Amino acid sequence: MAASLLSEDLDSYSGQYGTHGAIQRLQFIATQTQKVNLKIDALKLCLDLMKRTTNCKGYTEVHNGLKELLEGNESALPPYDQVWVEATQKQNGILKDLYEQDLSQAKASQMKENIRQCYHQLTNLCLEQGDYPTAEKYLARSREFCTEPQAVFATCMTIIRLRALQRQYSDIQNFTSKAHHTPFKDEASQSRIFASYGLYNMTTGKYKDAATSFSQVKPQDLGSSFSDILSPQDVALYGVLCGLGSLDRAEVQSKLLDSPTFRECLDMAPQLRDLAIDFCSCRYAACLASLDRLKEPLSLDVHLSGQVANLCEQIRSKGIVQYFAPFLSVSLHRMAEAFNTDVESMQREVAKLIGQRQLDAKIDSQRKILHASHADQRRSTYNNALRVSNDFLDSTHALILRMNLLKHDFGIYLVRQKK
Repeated sequence: MAASLLSEDLDSYSGQYGTHGAIQRLQFIATQTQKVNLKIDALKLCLDLMKRTTNCKGYTEVHNGLKELLEGNESALPPYDQVWVEATQKQNGILKDLYEQDLSQAKASQMKENIRQCYHQLTNLCLEQGDYPTAEKYLARSREFCTEPQAVFATCMTIIRLRALQRQYSDIQNFTSKAHHTPFKDEASQSRIFASYGLYNMTTGKYKDAATSFSQVKPQDLGSSFSDILSPQDVALYGVLCGLGSLDRAEVQSKLLDSPTFRECLDMAPQLRDLAIDFCSCRYAACLASLDRLKEPLSLDVHLSGQVANLCEQIRSKGIVQYFAPFLSVSLHRMAEAFNTDVESMQREVAKLIGQRQLDAKIDSQRKILHASHADQRRSTYNNALRVSNDFLDSTHALILRMNLLKHDFGIYLVRQKK
């Protein structure tokens, strides 16, 4: 989570996730950060995690990346474990041959459950090797052999996991919907479904739907099977940011801060809870200052990085709109002080919001005052009266025309011929 990254505590950060999720996030940090020390620490930790899997290719790539960074300082470079690589590659080959033989025998027996289990063995083998596309192919083939609702649900959640590990979010909604309509689900399964919906909506820019989904997630129900995708702290982070960028203060208070379900996630991330409280209490300077400090670590989050700039802009815009809502007029000097900026920058931001029709106001640039725009009630009343009278005249003319047509027996009649 962002708070852990802020202190560069990579051990506690990666410890929140499963092995594959931690590897994905550490590799993303190493590719995105400009800090050489953080890049080296991330790759070293990633190298250790690689040996918990059977991903020899990934292990070699990470070691080569470290070697380039530590060029000229070979003493700090961890030794390349050639023995482990050769033994693991040999074991992978043996297991693949064995699982394919099991699959052939299961197909010969035509037992659907046995075939499904054999496909899942091959899926897990490829997953451990870091070959996610091939793992997904085996998993897709196993779907037609699912005979129980629990097997269908488990297959859908595994596909969601693989898609998240590949950062391919477009199909997550489809498989989440299939899992959602699977019968005989428990509460823990429902929380994982809400978390999956939230991840999809956030990565596609549907922040309000994402906030609503994340607010219904119970952290204890995510379990270890979902830890490669999200941690409870991530649910709090994504839920708060999406909520601040799309909901008004009352909704943030009711759906996030006062929600007994989401409060459990917020208790694990007090920094984010304080951020939401500052926003709801109209302490925008403190809220936005905290958000600015989090921008850099937020950009290192593998799922959130593409949305950081847009979310921060929306949160600031939402704050400006809600700050001005109760006023007929307000000084731009006062607004600039509230949002910790200068008057000229504040005026440009307000002008942009007016141009986007998010703020119904006018700027007195000479006196530096923002005035709320009010409709001319007198003119609006007259226009409404004219519209009603014109509608009445039109309906009256139509009725008179109909009466005259009936009076003079002017019409078209359908003559039915008798058979």
